[in-house]
Amino acid sequence: MAQVSKVQYKKLSAIVYRESGIVLNDKKYELLTARLAKRMRVTKVSSVSDYIRLMKNNEEEFINFIDAITTNHTFFFRENSHCEFIVKKLDKSKHLKIWSAASSSGEEAYSIAVQLAANSFSFDIYASDLSSTMLKLGTRAVYPKERVRSVPLSILHTYFQKGKGVHKNFVKVRPEIRKHVSFGKHNLLFDSPFTGSDKFDIIFCRNVMIYFDNSTRQSVVNNLYQSLKPGGYFFVGMSESLQGQQQGLISMLPSGYKKK
Repeated sequence: MAQVSKVQYKKLSAIVYRESGIVLNDKKYELLTARLAKRMRVTKVSSVSDYIRLMKNNEEEFINFIDAITTNHTFFFRENSHCEFIVKKLDKSKHLKIWSAASSSGEEAYSIAVQLAANSFSFDIYASDLSSTMLKLGTRAVYPKERVRSVPLSILHTYFQKGKGVHKNFVKVRPEIRKHVSFGKHNLLFDSPFTGSDKFDIIFCRNVMIYFDNSTRQSVVNNLYQSLKPGGYFFVGMSESLQGQQQGLISMLPSGYKKK
């Protein structure tokens, strides 16, 4: 395990905050050191100070470091009540434009897609993330079987392909679902909001706000709000709330809001 001094930890935390808005407090020390150690092994750098110098002078490694620190665990059908709400309440005759923001490796976007497809909705989903690595995994659409443990068998059999041979412990999302989902890099803090015809009917940005401080959270919420059509829906994680952060949103269900 890499030995990271308090000064080095503060420096690395500041870099992560500046680039992603994610706050790494003292409780995240073990997470940072574990992921830093992995990058140091890959780059064959023996000291933390040497790695910090490498990262500052090598843009590719800088991106790899941010990828490593900001990647989070996810799985299919996580906090699925929001998607169930969409299926029950929204008009199937209307084409839905959906944004899965901070989508990680795509499990959320494909979870939405298979349920909308199973209920005959017309839709397109834009899945964005800060991590190039996660975006590649989402585009590839191959996942370990344990990630789909919560997917109903009927949907699993219809919209996923079983791996064979060395891939027997994996599944792949079928092409008829993948065609509805596009992936792209987007920094929620610094990239411009979507405007005009590019706005969305529904935005998911779940289990991300908890990593931001209040000012960063407010800025992210404002950018997402501007990207949402009037009457559109905005979903955050079940442990998150937008109370007091955007007066233009009406609470519709736990962690689910509608734009006035």
